[in-house]
Amino acid sequence: VTELEDGVFIGCSLNHATADGESFWHFFNSWSELNAGRETISRPPLMERDQIYKELGQVRFPLSEHCIERFKLPAVRERIFCFSAQAIARIKAKANERLKLQRGEISSLQALVGLMWRTITRARKIQADQTTACKLAAGLRKRLDPPLPREYFGSCMLFFMTEAKVGELLGQDLNWAARALHETVLRETANMGRQRLKNIQLYDANAFESSNVRVACSPWFQMYASDFGWGKGLAVLSGSANKFDGKISVFPGKVEGGSIDLEVCLLPHVMAALELDEELLDVLLPSY
Repeated sequence: VTELEDGVFIGCSLNHATADGESFWHFFNSWSELNAGRETISRPPLMERDQIYKELGQVRFPLSEHCIERFKLPAVRERIFCFSAQAIARIKAKANERLKLQRGEISSLQALVGLMWRTITRARKIQADQTTACKLAAGLRKRLDPPLPREYFGSCMLFFMTEAKVGELLGQDLNWAARALHETVLRETANMGRQRLKNIQLYDANAFESSNVRVACSPWFQMYASDFGWGKGLAVLSGSANKFDGKISVFPGKVEGGSIDLEVCLLPHVMAALELDEELLDVLLPSY
């Protein structure tokens, strides 16, 4: 807890092997309820592990085979892009234009991530024959069969990866990028099962590909639901482990009604180019 001149900043860190974003904000909001004077929390966590452990078994990491290094904070520029509900609706409508999908429609988040994948890739000025990937964090509680309740406390998420050649991604319009993300989500969800949770990996945050985009957090996390007794929060920021080249953290907008904030981290010259991208500005400028 850091006392500021005109407020209080509350920070919390959690190892992703212990819990995911859904559980993080469940804990954070429960903590705020107790601090505000409640005797019990409104949503007790589900700590039951017997069935999960029975299916997954025990996982051991051969740490001697891995090089574990302290995270080195890269020299990135960080900026928060605020998309109004109206801007999100325009992006979604554009992504769904002229598309005939067999299942569902492209979601607001898929459309927005597709836009950022395209604009960041263009700002990086990567060769057309190079491969770029967009890795989108997905919660699995509802996707498992049978599903787990929201109150399950643990790490229950995976990254869904969509790959494309740079020339193909930028040579098509937003529909193409958003549809590629949409189809990845459908395909991965269809193959979902508890056995997918066995695909555990160690990530080296110092070695992420400079051509990729990694998207985490969610606009559906209850980030502004906490009240420690001093009023609702005014802003949300991620910690240093989430600040590397190509990282996008998705937050619900402070303005209710469907707005979304994106915390984007890029190399300084790439961020400068992104801020002038016409496709991005065409969506953002009407928002202000």
